[in-house]
Amino acid sequence: MDLPRESSRPGIGEQVARAAVAVFLLLSMLTLSFGLGWAVHDLASDDAPPSQPAPATASSGSGDSVGAAIIDEIVELLETRYVDKAALDPEALREAAIDGIIRSLNDSHTEYLTPAELQAGALNLSSSYDGIGATVSDRSGAITIVAPFRDSPAEKAGIRPGDIILEVDGVSTEGWTQTQAVQVIRGPSGTQVTLKVKHTDGTIETITVTRGNIPLESVFLEPNLEVIPGESGTRLVDRNGAEVTDIAYIAITQFHDRTLEELREKAKDIEAQGYRGLIVDLRGNPGGLLQATVDVADEFLNQGVILSEVDADGQTQTWSARRGGILTDIPVVILQDEGSASGAEVFAAALRDNGRATIIGTRSFGKGTVNQLQELKSCGDPKGCGALYISVGRWLTPKGDQIEGLGVKPDIEVPMSYDDYVDQGDIQLFRAIDFLRGN
Repeated sequence: MDLPRESSRPGIGEQVARAAVAVFLLLSMLTLSFGLGWAVHDLASDDAPPSQPAPATASSGSGDSVGAAIIDEIVELLETRYVDKAALDPEALREAAIDGIIRSLNDSHTEYLTPAELQAGALNLSSSYDGIGATVSDRSGAITIVAPFRDSPAEKAGIRPGDIILEVDGVSTEGWTQTQAVQVIRGPSGTQVTLKVKHTDGTIETITVTRGNIPLESVFLEPNLEVIPGESGTRLVDRNGAEVTDIAYIAITQFHDRTLEELREKAKDIEAQGYRGLIVDLRGNPGGLLQATVDVADEFLNQGVILSEVDADGQTQTWSARRGGILTDIPVVILQDEGSASGAEVFAAALRDNGRATIIGTRSFGKGTVNQLQELKSCGDPKGCGALYISVGRWLTPKGDQIEGLGVKPDIEVPMSYDDYVDQGDIQLFRAIDFLRGN
């Protein structure tokens, strides 16, 4: 994906996160979807155990620990005594009860998915999909674009990081969840969706986007942002506008099932070319698959812990590096911002804590929750009961620091507002170049 700072306007990263923050990327993932995507992709374990049916809920007696029998009694009374029986919808009542339980957790990462949402591919983690090519979040209370993917229909149509989606095809998004937004905005390639958006500068614009098949390329050798707006194009240049030939650059925009392959193909010769350093740009990267994140980090490390997971029982599982990576010797600077989430945070902390990288930018998003999909089967509906996307653990950095709610603090803080970027260019990237050159 691609896609701080006090100034007249929030910073680019802050806009992404604040809205997004969300990110989310991919996907953290797991995310919910590369589709329009869920906000920040939850870092999902590729080899998580298969989903098991949830145990049936007791309807009465001492086993009814959460009062399910009371809920049944309330519904029965409503069905027999409520004055406006036409307003009673069994499915709506059930989903409202589920929503109430989940809201009580105050955990934005645990969510109920309806059968329709599952069928629509809300948890599809393939490396392509039909949609507009952007990630979305409801974490700010509004449906907000975390980041459009590079060269996606969304980006080409003018969708920007931090845009608040006010309407979809003329329908207000007030009260929508990110799940609802994903369902409505995604659609077959070639079809159109019209979004009324409020940009971060306060302007409101109605944009029609033609959906496409989005190949989720995730590793790029050209800068994410035009380094000097309107001047540098796709070239890597320093703050004087001179082309940079002594430093290599890689942007990783998410971690999916082909990211390792892309990295090995595009970066295999970097160390052999004698660069003085490498910039790895993770700004706006919302995360991705666990194994992809671990494998990519392993290409930069010969030893050391990459990350640890503490589960609900307090047990810890650790992933460690192995020898033989393609980028284990070159000095590394990582660029991150508030749109860097989940897998991006795991990657940045892994390299920094193992002495392989210096982080420049702003504090990252703070998505460090392990999530798994638990299929539900106790509703008695042959069409399915949906699933619970549940937080089951926390990711920790190699030094044992928690990521959730805290993010990863940069070694060198370089805020960059929208005005900073327009007036001065990509000052975060300039600082990375100066650092690697010893300035």
